Amino acid sequence: MLFRFRLIGKGNQPFFRDFEIRKDQTFYDLHNLIQDELEYDKNQLASFYLADNNWEKGLEINLFDMTEDTFKPVITMERTLLSELVFNVTQRLLYVFDFFSDRAFFIELISITPCRESRGYPRCVAGAGVPPEQLIIDDADPPDMHVNGE
Repeated sequence: MLFRFRLIGKGNQPFFRDFEIRKDQTFYDLHNLIQDELEYDKNQLASFYLADNNWEKGLEINLFDMTEDTFKPVITMERTLLSELVFNVTQRLLYVFDFFSDRAFFIELISITPCRESRGYPRCVAGAGVPPEQLIIDDADPPDMHVNGE
């Protein structure tokens, strides 16, 4: 089966992208597709979150395991198939792409259809608008780091 997700960005210049990906592919495959399509730097942190109807964050799917707690399970993109956590049309995800500014894209599953094996997946199938910059760079002067005003 094939999942079709719509990624929506809000802000000064709204945009969207529609992606098709097989349900047996991973969140990491979807992450890479988003990064490639938006021409983002893959060295930056990102996470998916399952989201409710109000776009509130739920379960996190991490880019990689950064915890030192061996007893706390971490769900990573590379080890998690989409079909393990995505089940229904209209299911929502948040994709946090800028942790420093807590910016995210809204992703919704818009259809589930049979897969056409002759096509390469994942792929972007529709879109409009220009995505925002990946990171917001603050050009303000750094705070004064002198001790006692020296």
